[in-house]
Amino acid sequence: MGKSPEGFKRLSADIPEHLYKEFAKKCIDKGLKKREYLQEILEKEFGKIK
Repeated sequence: MGKSPEGFKRLSADIPEHLYKEFAKKCIDKGLKKREYLQEILEKEFGKIK
């Protein structure tokens, strides 16, 4: 696994396959990379905390 850029943390999680499939489908529907869509979800949930 590569090193994360400055100011970033790597996220790794085991999730149920059905949730992953829904997540991947939404990424495709929105035309976003998984990383971009996950960041969008986290910002929506937690706000833009700095």
